[in-house]
Amino acid sequence: MKDKVIILTLFFFGFYAGAQKIQTKKVVVDKLTKLPLENVSVYNQKDNSMTNADGAFSFISDQDELNFSLIGYENLKLSFAEINKRDTIFLESKTIELEEVVVGAEMAIMKKAYAKVKENYIFEPYNENFFLRCVLKRNGEMQRLQDIYGKVSRKGIFKTKSQPDNKCEVEILNMRKAGIKVKEDFVYFEFQSFEKLFDTNAMILINLEDFELTQEKKISGNFFKISFIRKTENASGQKRSGYFIINKDDYAIVETYFDFNDNEEKIPFQKKGKVEYRTTVLKISANYKKSSSTQKYYLNNAKSEVRVELLENEVVKKAFYDYSTNFFVTNSFIAEKAKSNLSMDKDLFKVKYPYSQQFWKSQNQLPLTNDLSTFLKRVSENKDNKKEFEIDGNF
Repeated sequence: MKDKVIILTLFFFGFYAGAQKIQTKKVVVDKLTKLPLENVSVYNQKDNSMTNADGAFSFISDQDELNFSLIGYENLKLSFAEINKRDTIFLESKTIELEEVVVGAEMAIMKKAYAKVKENYIFEPYNENFFLRCVLKRNGEMQRLQDIYGKVSRKGIFKTKSQPDNKCEVEILNMRKAGIKVKEDFVYFEFQSFEKLFDTNAMILINLEDFELTQEKKISGNFFKISFIRKTENASGQKRSGYFIINKDDYAIVETYFDFNDNEEKIPFQKKGKVEYRTTVLKISANYKKSSSTQKYYLNNAKSEVRVELLENEVVKKAFYDYSTNFFVTNSFIAEKAKSNLSMDKDLFKVKYPYSQQFWKSQNQLPLTNDLSTFLKRVSENKDNKKEFEIDGNF
C-alpha cells in the first residue's frame, strides 16, 4: 500500500589522541545472584561509560583506574591490571531495611531537597559529550537501532521560570543506524527529536501538594527513597507515580523514576489517518552524578521506555511498538562548545551522518547486546532483498 501513516510517540514534556590508551571489555554481575547488572556507571576522572542489558562494558582510557557505581551496590575501584586478571566484575549489594521510618517526614525531606536544587545542580551554560541509543521493536522483533555519539552545549540542567526554553545545541560526531521493515507494514514510527528528548530526560520537580508521598523502608546506603503517586486521575484516567532517591548528606536528588500510566485499559485510542493507537507505557528514569571539578550534579544517565498499541481494523493488523532510549554522558564539563549540525526538532531517525567503521570498532561507549548484534547481521543479510524489506541505514 502506498499510503504512509505516521505514528507519533508523544512525550509530555577526533576521538582518541595523546597518551597511550588502555582498553578492557568485561561483564559486571551481582555477586550473590550472578545476574548481569545493567546501567552500572563505569568511569574515571576523564571518561564515563556504562554497562548494557547484558552487563557488558567497553572502556578505553589513558588513566589506569576504573570506578564502578550503581545505587544499591558498594562502589568498587580497580586498576586496569586488576580488571584484566578477572573474567567478571562482581558488585556487592548494600541495600538494608530500616527498623524504623518516621511517618510524615516525607514532605519535609522533599521540601528540603527542592530548596537545595539551585545549590546542588548546574544552572549555568556547560558542555558535555554524550552517547545515545534508540531501539525500536515491533511485536517483540527488532526493527531499528540508532547510536549517536556527540557533543551538547546546554544553558543549564533544568528548565526554570527565568529560563523556560533551556534550548541546547547538539553536534553529532559519529552515528550508526539501521532499520528493517516488511514492505506490507505501511506504518512509520517517528523517533522523538533531540528537543523533546532533552525536555523529558531531566525532570525533577513535581507539585508536592498534588501527590501522596511515602518514605520507603528498604534503602541503599546513605539515601532516602520517597515514592509518590498523584492523588487524582488525569483526563486519560491515569495517576502518575514514581520515586526520588535523595542523598542524605546534601539532599541532592540523585535518581528519579516516573511512570505516567497506572491503568492502561482506561487509556483512549487516538486516530491519525487510518490508524487508531494509544500509548500504554511511558516510563522515564534518570540519575545524577556529582562532578569532582565543579562540585555540581549533572545528568549522568536517562532512559525512557514507551509502548504504542495499534488497534486492528480493515487496513492495519494489531501491533505493539516498543521504543526505548538510553542517554548517558561520556565526558562532563568539557571546554569545547557544540557546533550544531542538525535541526533540534527533527525526527532523530531522519538525521543523516556518515558511518565511521574505525570509530564503532573502538568506541568507548555502550557495547551492542547479543540481540542487537543479531539484528545488525539480519539487516546486512537482507540489504539486497528489496522485494520483501525496506532497509534504512548509514552502513
